[in-house]
Amino acid sequence: MKKLNLSGKRLLVLGGSNNALDIRRYCDETGVVLLAAGHPVADRMAAVADEKYEADIYKRDQIKQVAIDSKADGIFVCGNENVISCVIDVTEDLNLPFYTDRKVWDAVMNKRLFKQACKKHGVPTMEDFFIDEKDLDRAANFLDYPVVIKPVDNCGSTGVMKCEKAEDFKQLYMFAKENSRRGEVTVENYVDGFEIVVYYTFCDGKVTLSSMGDKYVRGDSNIFIPLSEIYAYPSQYLSKYIDEVDSNMRAMLLDLGIKNGITSMQGFVSNSKFYFFEMGYRLGGTAQYRYTEHINGINSFFMMMNLALTGHMDGYDQSLDNAYFDKPCCTLTLMSKGGTVGKIVGIEEAQKLPEVIYLENRYKVGDTIKATRTVSQFHVRLFLVAESPERMREVINYLQDTIMAYDINGESMLITHFDTNKLVFDRKMKKQ
Repeated sequence: MKKLNLSGKRLLVLGGSNNALDIRRYCDETGVVLLAAGHPVADRMAAVADEKYEADIYKRDQIKQVAIDSKADGIFVCGNENVISCVIDVTEDLNLPFYTDRKVWDAVMNKRLFKQACKKHGVPTMEDFFIDEKDLDRAANFLDYPVVIKPVDNCGSTGVMKCEKAEDFKQLYMFAKENSRRGEVTVENYVDGFEIVVYYTFCDGKVTLSSMGDKYVRGDSNIFIPLSEIYAYPSQYLSKYIDEVDSNMRAMLLDLGIKNGITSMQGFVSNSKFYFFEMGYRLGGTAQYRYTEHINGINSFFMMMNLALTGHMDGYDQSLDNAYFDKPCCTLTLMSKGGTVGKIVGIEEAQKLPEVIYLENRYKVGDTIKATRTVSQFHVRLFLVAESPERMREVINYLQDTIMAYDINGESMLITHFDTNKLVFDRKMKKQ
């Protein structure tokens, strides 16, 4: 990272538990004072913070007061969209830097407007059906099932449901509406395909393609939003994406008014065709910046913290961005079936592997994991870089056989066992 004059600057961080060590490293390297706020501050952030403040980070007035009381020079949010929405207003009120404003944020977070923008710019997306809310029973009979029903403006998978038949449509539609801040719903055709995610980095209006990953999900999942066992980079579809979609996607994102920050474009590949259904405009939970730093020497996470303090995505040469990683990278997630953790083994052995560049052990002995069918069941996450696809498969198999968690009754808790024969990477896995 390029040297910036940030020593003594005060950065207020809201959330960020899973990135706590990265945030601490940034502050150590730059001399920034780390301020953490929460109700209460999460244990992992409390352990690394220089100062801690009690505040409900979902309430604008409390965020504003903490920013004033702590003499913060900037506010940083890792990924929670509801908190980001609050901070937009607070930073505008206090004249502090932030990567987006209210107008752009509301435009890019609306799923219906996103699909309209896709169609305008020739980015492939799902069909969106017009629904007459005055007669949902009648509307249900004119749809080709299955369909997906979503709140237009809620975070992640909240309120998103797959509807298989007309008899269930009204109930699921109203459920989605209840989970929308605007009370608006979008209904789209269901696409059964292979999930992908594409990341772009923006610096003062300049956009670069940072990475593209394939999402391998649990095959036995009976929920609509399946949980990932593996994110693999570079995507096996990277070259095809660059040839067919990349230029139109860049034009669309710039037209939406994005000038700084990170976007994640979520989509499917089905019958050799791309379909994009949603975008994130935040630092995602995949933490793909750990790979871009390791492979290409550029860290968008640190750039976002620089922006929170200076107003610019400074610190790195953006021309280093190159989604054609020269080594295979994988994020292995070991999921828990739930329960109270009694024993964990294999963590130290895993950390000794040179291929493990980062390890998140999210639950310690005595913690209770609820079976919510969400990312809260992610127990251990490992970020891996190998010299070859063959070595990556060996490492993943070793880790799955080595790391174990047991509940207080001695029963095994981890349910992940990914079939590494499924892994495929882009054939051009080298520098352009």
